[in-house]
Amino acid sequence: MNSVSVVCTVHEAHGLANASELLAILKQIQPEVIFLEVPLAAFDEYYESCSRQNLESITVRRYRENHLVELVPVDAPTPKKEFFENLQHLHLRIRDESPEYRQLLNRDSSHLRSQGFAYLNSEESSKVWSEVYSAIHRTIERIGDTRLVEIIEDWERTNELREKKMIGNIQEYCSGNTFDRSVFLLGAAHRQGIIDKSREQSETDSTRIQWDYFLSGYGDA
Repeated sequence: MNSVSVVCTVHEAHGLANASELLAILKQIQPEVIFLEVPLAAFDEYYESCSRQNLESITVRRYRENHLVELVPVDAPTPKKEFFENLQHLHLRIRDESPEYRQLLNRDSSHLRSQGFAYLNSEESSKVWSEVYSAIHRTIERIGDTRLVEIIEDWERTNELREKKMIGNIQEYCSGNTFDRSVFLLGAAHRQGIIDKSREQSETDSTRIQWDYFLSGYGDA
């Protein structure tokens, strides 16, 4: 059966969430395939020409120096520039208006710095992000800004489509390929969404995928 280990990460190194620690996880799992949270159009920039880089691409490049591995981009196309500008506007407004939001982001940053991937792949990480989303919604409701309502709805709709697309692309790859071990490198903010959708996929689809959400020796779940 094709085994997919979901390894939650961040795009920029922070404390113990760094390339050396992520490389150690890849060496522990020894994946034959790595599914990447990157759209096909950006794959070359991060993983072939390497004109751009993030924590995942740096780590994967180091892993490939001594291991044969298939790289599979699975994300949906990158949204337009306006999408990210709107998200920045949302973040700044909520940060200014909500002490709870600031406290949650500080908690996330502190756990990330001190615990690294143990935190990113834990139930605590999912809990913090759930609380972040709840704080955003409460703040938007309180201040009654219709533009923020539109932005958060677009953000959530985009995330939903992205997560479904990534699950679908992994499913499609697995339907035509056989391997023992793989890794799905995923931003931690998507952790619970991917867990929920992959479980739904397992219940409704005959594709033989063994999803593994927690790493042995990492996390608390």
